[in-house]
Amino acid sequence: MKGLPWKMATIVVCAALAMSIFSNSPALAYDENNPMVLKAAIDNPPGDMKAVTIKRMGDMIEERTSGRVKFQYFYGASLIKKPQFVDAVARGIADISTGPTSFVTGKIPELSIFEVYGAYKLEKHLEVQEAVEPTLIELFETKGIRPLMNQFTGSTIFPHKTKFVKTPADWKGQKMRLAGRWQSTLGKQWGASPVFMPPGELYVALQRGVIDGYMLIWDIVYGLKLYEVGPYIVDSGFSNNIEIVTMNLKKWQELTPEDQKIFNEVRNEIKPWNMTETLKHYEKLKKDILSKGGKIHEMTPEEKNLYLKDAYALYPQVKEVSGTLGNKFIELLEPYRDK
Repeated sequence: MKGLPWKMATIVVCAALAMSIFSNSPALAYDENNPMVLKAAIDNPPGDMKAVTIKRMGDMIEERTSGRVKFQYFYGASLIKKPQFVDAVARGIADISTGPTSFVTGKIPELSIFEVYGAYKLEKHLEVQEAVEPTLIELFETKGIRPLMNQFTGSTIFPHKTKFVKTPADWKGQKMRLAGRWQSTLGKQWGASPVFMPPGELYVALQRGVIDGYMLIWDIVYGLKLYEVGPYIVDSGFSNNIEIVTMNLKKWQELTPEDQKIFNEVRNEIKPWNMTETLKHYEKLKKDILSKGGKIHEMTPEEKNLYLKDAYALYPQVKEVSGTLGNKFIELLEPYRDK
């Protein structure tokens, strides 16, 4: 009888430990009957390649997890706006989103180099992604984010209402919508007045003369029909950003090791698909824009060099604000710079 309390105490302690272990186990937090539902907030419309890419990734993950993980999609900024693709995901308003680094370099200066024109050759996108991914994970985990992949955004384009802006000299006196700090710095250097506004506001802004032109990428220009009010489009052939698919870090950590492995397998399959399909998609868009009255000028090597010469002159300033990890990105990108 004297030993009974000790035995009972042991049983109670063991039971408590078992309950603690199981209650903290992500394997019991969700399953096929009670799936983890991830809110995917996509500023773009459903037909946009960035939206299509996330939907494809979600479909593959749902299938391979046998429905343990499901995606719920919110398109057209119905949940969060694109500039919130880091902050709102970290806070759990959305679980997954996508957006360009230029929208967050003010708060995350380590990403500044990606905003500089020509920081990497577009054709090296997949190699660049693999080179910078470990450092991106290290950086974004401090922000409560797990970066899943970088979407291929393609070439920088400069549309304008009345003329081709073939060289920096053509920017003088123009009101140009630009997305980030370093793009605005260059715009001012070229004599333009930089303006920031979300892409959805550009059509009316061009109509009313609030801006004369802007910098964007092909799919957004096409999706918003901006070629109707800014038909003179210069295709630079150089980079201006990386577009990161973000995931809430706590949600990532709640995944079982098995499902984390599935996520990694799927995104590794999606990466080359995204680049190949985006390139095909853009060629179709350009042909359709031309058929609807748009005009496209592809920069000559000489014109491209004028832009990149000024962009690369920013490197000392970029290095100064980028911190340890930002300068590591600069070193990692150096072999891929668009020289």
